[in-house]
Order: sequence, then C-alpha cells, then structure tokens
Amino acid sequence: MDNPLPRPRRPVVLIASCALILLATALLLPRAPAVPPLTPAIRLDPRVARRSGNEVLWQLPPGPPRAAMFVAPGCTIRATDFFDASPGCPRCAGLPEERRFTREALRRGYAVLAVSSRAECWSLDPASASGDGSELAAVSSIIEWWVKEQHPELGGLPLVGIGASSGGYFVSALAARVRFSSVAIVIAEGVFAAMEEIPPGYPPALFVHMPRDAKRAQMVAASIGKLKSTHVDVREIQCDAFAVSAEFLAARIPGLTPTVADGLVDVLRQKSFLDEKGFLKNDGRSTPWKEAAEEAKILPEGFRLERHVTEELNIAYAYHEFTSLQNEEIFKWFDSHMDHKI
Repeated sequence: MDNPLPRPRRPVVLIASCALILLATALLLPRAPAVPPLTPAIRLDPRVARRSGNEVLWQLPPGPPRAAMFVAPGCTIRATDFFDASPGCPRCAGLPEERRFTREALRRGYAVLAVSSRAECWSLDPASASGDGSELAAVSSIIEWWVKEQHPELGGLPLVGIGASSGGYFVSALAARVRFSSVAIVIAEGVFAAMEEIPPGYPPALFVHMPRDAKRAQMVAASIGKLKSTHVDVREIQCDAFAVSAEFLAARIPGLTPTVADGLVDVLRQKSFLDEKGFLKNDGRSTPWKEAAEEAKILPEGFRLERHVTEELNIAYAYHEFTSLQNEEIFKWFDSHMDHKI
C-alpha cells in the first residue's frame, strides 16, 4: 500500500469495534417485511355481476359496514384476482397481494366493490368502441347502482377509492366526478399533468409507489406538487426492495409449501438470479424462475401458482407491483379522511 495506516496500539479493541460495526450494518440491511397474520374468520366469497360491459364483484364486511371502497385493478389484473375461489366465484384467483388487501378491508368494516376494465387496461376515452359509453361514466353509474339498488345501507357512508397502475390513472380521473372521501393511487402518478387545473373539492390523495422506478417517482413528485399547490391533502408511501426468503414466499402465498418455497429460493441462488445479499437482480416478470424450477424438478405436479410467485418476486424487487405490505398505512390514511359521504 502507498500510505499504510499506523499500527493500532490496541488491536483487540479495534477488532471488537469492527465486529460491532459489522453487526450494526447487517441489522440495517433491508429484509423482507414481517408478515402480518390474516384474520381466519373472514372468508372471501363475492357476489358477481356484469354492468355496462364491466365485470363487477363485491362483498360486504361481516359486521355493519362503516365505509365503502371502490377498487380499480391494473392492466391484466381482474376483479376476480381480489377474491379467493368460492361457490359464488369459482373463477376467482386470489392473488396474494390483492386477496390480503381485500381481507384487510373487510376486517376493518369496508364494503368492497372491485370492477374489471373492459379491455386489458382502463380507458379514459370519452366513448367506447363497444358502444357502451366511456368507462368513467360506466363506473360512476356502477357505484351509484351498487349503493342505491343493491345495498342502500351504504348510503351516507364514506366512499374511498384505490387503483393500481392503469387503475391508478383511472381512479385519479374518476375522483373528479365521484365524491370520494379520499383516494390511494398505487404505482402511478395519476392524470394530473393533463389537467389544466385541479377540480374544486378534489379528495385527499395518497401515492404508494416504488422509487426504484425513478422516472415514475419524478412524475409522482410533480403530481404531489400540483395537488399541494391547490391545497389538496397529499401524502406518499415509498416501497423499497428487500431480500427474498423462503419464509416470506410461503407465508404470503396460500398453497405454497415451505419445502417448495425453500427449493425456489435455492434455485434463485443457484441460477444467480439473486445478488450476494439475496436481492433479485431483475423484476420477477423478467426472471425465468419457473423454467429453472422445472429443470430442478422442485415444482409439484399441476403447479398453478406461477402468477402468485411472480407477484411476490415483483414485490421484493420493488419496481412496479400492487402491494398490501403497506396496508396499515393505507387504511390509516382512509380512516383519517372520512368527511365526505356517499
């Protein structure tokens, strides 16, 4: 070395100090968030209908409802992904993040209305090629039908809205015509850049995003600035990456055994899909984990949880995915903005 350090007089103390620093550093590394327990008493079993070309699913909480919630899924995600398969909805898929969010909403006394977009993604066009009218007008009508005709007991309660990705854009636009108490816009910056001005009475808005997507983070910051300039109450939640663990996968995905979860994480390591700290090198969508797992023969026959595993890998990579890991903060936001009623 060109500039050697002076020899320490107390090597034992130095070694002990280094050990403490290493321990502290290890404790500060991001880890998979603690997995909150689900409430076993709440069984997902929605009612299903079709209105104005949109698939509509809903379920009321086990006790008297204290609020109502509209959910707009992202591209390729359906309302059926927010509920488990049941007698009332055998096609429901129960994706891990969506089903956890729905169960938490029901546990907290929210009546949940989830609507699928007509196409793969939501349309903000004033008219539809199918002749059913705009989706914004259709969903406004669906919410009114749900409250007035299906469940009049919801009248007079607060209404909140949440949408992810394409659904986030949709909810941000819908909030200009539907009286929400507050909205949550997930992994999207909303349509505020296209608005000449924020409509009077626009509801409080929570942005839940993943700053690893740096371009979107900049657009979210611009949306927050525009809303604040018109005195709309705004907050953001940032979701960071964490190391993948078998415990996390097994706890989040119903039907995924600890043995299979261990095998999946082993394959991720062996194929160098993880870095030295256990973080994914790429998004779950672009990681060929299933092919590697099939090659290693760790997946059981008839394995049908590919979408579920990919979703949790996306959460760990933290670039673009709906997440229920921030449920506590999201519902605190909704609960603290209950002024507007349906």
